[in-house]
Order: sequence, then C-alpha cells, then structure tokens
Amino acid sequence: MMQYRWAQMDLGSQMESPDFIRRYMDQAAKAGYNGIFLSLAGRVRTASFPYPPDGQCYTEDELRGLVDHARGLGLEVVPCVPTLGHVGQFLKFPQLAPLAEVQGEMKGRFGWGVRDSYCPTHPRLYEFLLPYLREVARIFPGPFFHVGLDEFWDYCLCPRCREKAPDLAGQAALFAEHVERLRQCLKECGKTMMMWSDMFEYYPEAQERISREVVLVDWQYQEDVRRYVHHLFDAFSEDRLALNGKMGFTTFIAPAEMTYRNGESYLACAQGKGVQGFINTCWLKYDTSLLRTLPTIIYNGYLLQGLAPAEATGRMMEQLFGTRDPLLASGVTLALTMGPPLHFKAWEKNALFSRDFRGLSTEEREEAATALEMLRQRCGLVQEGLGREILLDLMDAMEERTIVDDLREGIHAALDGRPLQEEALRQAQGRLACLLDRLAARWDRWRGGLSAWKNSFRENRERLLGGVSQALAELKECRFVRLRLCVPDGYVVEKVGVSLQFSPQGPWRRIFHGGAKPQDLNHALAEFFLPYRPQAGEGRPVAVKLEASGMGGVGFCHVLADGCAPRAIREVMGMVQNPEHLLVDNVNFAWAGSQSTREAYFHPAQAEAIHGVVLEVAPPEECGRP
Repeated sequence: MMQYRWAQMDLGSQMESPDFIRRYMDQAAKAGYNGIFLSLAGRVRTASFPYPPDGQCYTEDELRGLVDHARGLGLEVVPCVPTLGHVGQFLKFPQLAPLAEVQGEMKGRFGWGVRDSYCPTHPRLYEFLLPYLREVARIFPGPFFHVGLDEFWDYCLCPRCREKAPDLAGQAALFAEHVERLRQCLKECGKTMMMWSDMFEYYPEAQERISREVVLVDWQYQEDVRRYVHHLFDAFSEDRLALNGKMGFTTFIAPAEMTYRNGESYLACAQGKGVQGFINTCWLKYDTSLLRTLPTIIYNGYLLQGLAPAEATGRMMEQLFGTRDPLLASGVTLALTMGPPLHFKAWEKNALFSRDFRGLSTEEREEAATALEMLRQRCGLVQEGLGREILLDLMDAMEERTIVDDLREGIHAALDGRPLQEEALRQAQGRLACLLDRLAARWDRWRGGLSAWKNSFRENRERLLGGVSQALAELKECRFVRLRLCVPDGYVVEKVGVSLQFSPQGPWRRIFHGGAKPQDLNHALAEFFLPYRPQAGEGRPVAVKLEASGMGGVGFCHVLADGCAPRAIREVMGMVQNPEHLLVDNVNFAWAGSQSTREAYFHPAQAEAIHGVVLEVAPPEECGRP
C-alpha cells in the first residue's frame, strides 16, 4: 500500500461549497484515502492578496474549518498554489497584471495574448509570491505544499527574460533558480515542497540542479499507461519514474478520473519503481460535474488498499449506491470507461463537422446507448442520497453522448450527399434543450449556494442550441471544403489555414483558420468539412491554399473544394515535404512544417513561419460536378 493516498479537488477552476467539500472528504476517507489535495489557485484571500471579491474565494476561517473536518477523518489537507503557469486568476487583477510574462501586444507561444504565466525576472514577483505562500502555508498544518509548476508555456519570452536567459541553458538555470527560491521559502515554513514534473521534459538540466528535498509528481492521463509519454514535445517515451529514483527524488504519480482504468494502469506501470504517493486528480469542473466521475475516484481508493479490480468495483458500488447489483455495476463502469463528456467539446462545429478517416464509430455509439439503457433499467435500486445524484448525472452524461452521436450521424449523412433529415436533427436539438435544463436544475441544487458563480449549463444553453441551428443552416446554404489531415501526435499545437480563390488573378478568401486534428489521440487521420457561403458573383473555386504554422507540423493528405480535386501544384511555401501527395486521393501526406514540436517551441520564429501549398482545382466538368 502506498504511504500517501490523496484525492484532489480543483477548486481553482470551479469553487465548491464547504458543505460539499466536507461530503467529498467523508467519501474519500471511507475509500481509504489519507489526504485531500486542494488545487486552490487564487481562491484564498489573504493580507497580501486581498483582491478577490466575496463569493469567489474562501476565507481563512472556512479553510481552517475544512482542515479540522479532515483531521477528524484522518485526512491530511495539502494545498496547491500555482507559481509560474496557470496563474490567470492572479494576473486578472490590475494590481498584479504587471507580473505577467505576456504584456501589451505580445503573443504567447501558442499565438494567444492570454496572460497566464508570471515573469520570473520581474523585480516585484517574489515580493508578492513569497509572502502569499507563507500566508497560505499557515492555514494548513500538514508537512506538504504543492507549488504547481506545470505547463508554463509562456516562459522566457519578454525582453527582460531573454536578456537574462538568452539560450536553453540559461532558461533551465532560471527555472532551477525559481524552484530553489520557492523551496527555501516553504522550508522556512516547515513544509516540504512538491511540484508537477512535466516541464523537466523541456528543461532536463533544471532537474539536475534542484534540491532532492523537492517531491516530484508525474502525471499521465491516457487510459492505458504502459510507459511515461511526454506532454506536448514529440510524445516520445522515457522511464521518468525510474529516472527520478536514480536521481534521488521522491516521486508521486497522478492519474486523472477522466477514464475508469487510468489509475489502475498507472499503478501497475509504477510497480517496483519506488513511487511513494498517488494523487487522483480531477480538473476543470467549471462546466461539468464532479458527481459523474466520483465513482472512479472511489474505485481508485480501494485499488490503493490492495484490492483486486473486481472487488474494488464492488466496494465502490456498496459505498456510493448501496448495492453490488451486477447490471448496475456494469452500466456504471461501462459509462466511466468511455469517459463522460467534458466541457461541451462535442458540440463545437469542428467536432460536429469532422470525423475519423474511416468514418464514425458505431462501436462508441452502441456503448453509450448500452450504458444508458443499463443505468435506466437499474437506477430504481438507488432512490435517494448522493448515489442517486451520481446516477442521474451519469445517465445525463450518457444521454449527451447519444444526442451527439445522433447529430453527427445525421450531419455526416448530409455531408456525404444523402438527403438532409432536418426533422430528425431538430428532434435531437430538442433533446439537447431538455438535457441542458435538467443539468441546470442539478447545478442549482448542488452549487446554488455559490451566489457569485454562474450556472454553466444555463449560461451556455442558447449558444449550444444556436450551434446546432447554425450547423443545419450551413448544411442547407453552404458549400464545403473537405480536408484530410494526418497528425500522428495529438498534442501538437498547429494552426491550419484554408483559403479559396475564385478567379485566376482574384483575391484569396480565407474560410478557416484554427486547430484541426483528430479528436481521438489514438487516431492520426481525420477529415474536416469546412463550410463557406458563396458570395455574389463567385463561381467555383479555381485554387485552394493550405497553410500551417505553429509547433509540430501537420500532414495534408487531400482536399476537395466543393467536390473538385486538385489537378496541379501552383506554389509551395516554406517547408513542405512531398507536396505531390496532395494530388492523389489517399492517406499519403505532404508534411508542412517541422516534424519536431521541440524545435519550434524553442525557436519562436520557426513556430510563426507559414508552410503551405497552393493547388489548382480541376473544373467541375472534370470532377463529374454539375
């Protein structure tokens, strides 16, 4: 049994009421956890950080009350405050905005102007940060304090940082210096510092420099963890758990509750590697629910006690639902293995108008429908309490999947040239409206006391329903460019641009610019249907321009502009390998950009460069078009 077994709550992205946090602690303690990991971000108002308004933060007294409740359950409470990236909740206040790395008209590494990272060379950073850490540390009596340090993408971009750290070695040294200042501050507070370790993938020299007193927390969120896979950088593998041990670091592992088997497989992967702790993370509940994934967290708690998976599932079912009914257990685990939908992503137009190269997944459609039916048949066994709320929310999660599946099936039938079944799509839209109303009512029951927090389902209702109406209108009124892509690494951060020309010397009209990659990281090939409305006087496209910029590159396989294929290459821009593959309708690809995310990450000019191809489009009569 691991010494440290902690369950997380991400209160930074979505506050929960103190009452619900106590209920969560109760369930975690029953499942064998001995710690609660609170990701707080800017939710703690103190003397040095007095800016958050009432209702958007916790008072010190509220947090001390939670610590007392946890102590009575045998739980340690561990705070986490981000200290380099993911600090937008601090930087949004004018008093702290000057501490951001991205200032003025600057763009971050992903081309955004979002201010989400501190500038580590700002002369006032530590004047704010260190006192704040001391104030938060005083609230929590336990020995650990986590300082984040994951995903600080906008690092060493400003002129001051570039002067102090002009090369990779300098950036690594600055990172290590930042870690050491935090560690020393927390050590003076009687705390052992913890941090996420993913940024050592990019700055391995920094890991060699830091004190071995720092506890490293490695995270892997794929369902089947067979190896440590890098985050963002070229997705290559290394045995980082073994590396941490060899270098003398204490290591924790951190799966997520997004799928049922992630924690189970990560535990198996970590066996024999000296891992001392387990943090079951759960992130970004700002427009979803912790209820629908709570069974996974409880299941992992029983796994951590050494129970076999079948018995751990049984104990989870008893604890939350008061029954081991096999059909209900199968419905719950099937739904959780699929992963409940998150953040309305399936409703975005890119998702509705794209699919895997081989088509839509009938297997996933059947799984969602089966899980929903099993839960509906057996939910009567659980009539009240937390278990009932979990089941209702899990059923709604599966119904959301079935609605999306029905919408996608109807949309793609129309995209493939079959008659548009508008009435069926309108019915799916009506089911979505009812679903959002139910979810909004559940939010009110669960989070209604959080007066300063908007009901995400009610706030997004009209946008989501309007998105379906827009998709229907575009199916009837628009023409489409069909683009096939190959993206072997789903973590690339590449922007794709598609433009059309309607006469040989005419202007270009851009119809798409944004991210385009497979929704499932296990698939490399995807097709996107990009709508455009014909304008007065426009005929068929005579040329199409495909562009890529960013980090990681993209493979352009084939393109059809209003059903017409390319017949010649007019121009190649930047780095493009094998552009001739675009003239053949298959899965071979013309690679645009560098194949290395790492190269572009450390060389912003390379990430900003445009790589692409201009293709002449065959006239309609050559393509069999009217």
